[in-house]
Amino acid sequence: MNLLSLLAVSLLTAEGEPAAEPGFLQKIWNSVVTWFIDERGWVMIVRAVIVILIGLLLIKVIMTVSRKIMNRSRLRGLAGNFLLAILKSLLVFVYLIVIMRVLGIDTSSMIALLAAGGLALSLALQSTLSNFASGMILVSNHPFKEGDFIDAAGVSGTVEKITLFSTKLKTPDNKVVTLPNSSVAGGNIVNYSTEENRRVDLTFGVAYGTDIDKTKKAIEAVLDAHELVLHDEGYTVRLSEQAASALVFVCRCWVKSADYWTVYFDLNERVTEKFGKEGIEIPYNKLDVNVKTEK
Repeated sequence: MNLLSLLAVSLLTAEGEPAAEPGFLQKIWNSVVTWFIDERGWVMIVRAVIVILIGLLLIKVIMTVSRKIMNRSRLRGLAGNFLLAILKSLLVFVYLIVIMRVLGIDTSSMIALLAAGGLALSLALQSTLSNFASGMILVSNHPFKEGDFIDAAGVSGTVEKITLFSTKLKTPDNKVVTLPNSSVAGGNIVNYSTEENRRVDLTFGVAYGTDIDKTKKAIEAVLDAHELVLHDEGYTVRLSEQAASALVFVCRCWVKSADYWTVYFDLNERVTEKFGKEGIEIPYNKLDVNVKTEK
């Protein structure tokens, strides 16, 4: 029997007696003494004090170690603070449950109530929790970082900010798009900034009857003259397709990732100019009209 039970019995026994009478206070005192000595209540108190002190120490140690781990990993800023807050809440909850069990208080109903409340809350916040879980996956796997240019959830742009629930991208036309993390993590992610070099793939069509070697040399001359093309990496210029109205040549070269679009547009412009100077015809759709006259 714990102290609360003994006090309750004393109050029931003293029912009807004035609270100020010595008998009432004496019975309470006797109940406390009986519990403390005969029922070995002092053992419970000592045990509770030890559990309280050890629990506080453990929480402090665990939080300190966790904070150091967060600082050394990529889980910093908002993500790290959020995780630390969740961890501390769980530790405090377990800590209080243990103390109550040591004091002899039944915690089964409390745990069941919290479990039911947690289930109801999880159902109500299903989409939010999904975004949170996806945010944790993105933060831990780090498929991209702030400043990278990516394709995700059908949007292309530079990563502005990564939070636990959403990812913000700035598109090339200066629009800020906020994507839920569940959409980002649930689809394909193309990161154009991970590697230092990137390959530029272009195709050029010329008219049938054009000299193949002449066309290849014209394109290669443009590649050789461009200052941003990585010439040490080599390049490819070959006839790739005999299309319906053109011979299609493929052009592949390597550039720095930051120079991709500059080289892409430069090569299109310079090859077109080169074809004009070399007399290489660029085909276009033609319509032959035959007029039939009757005599």
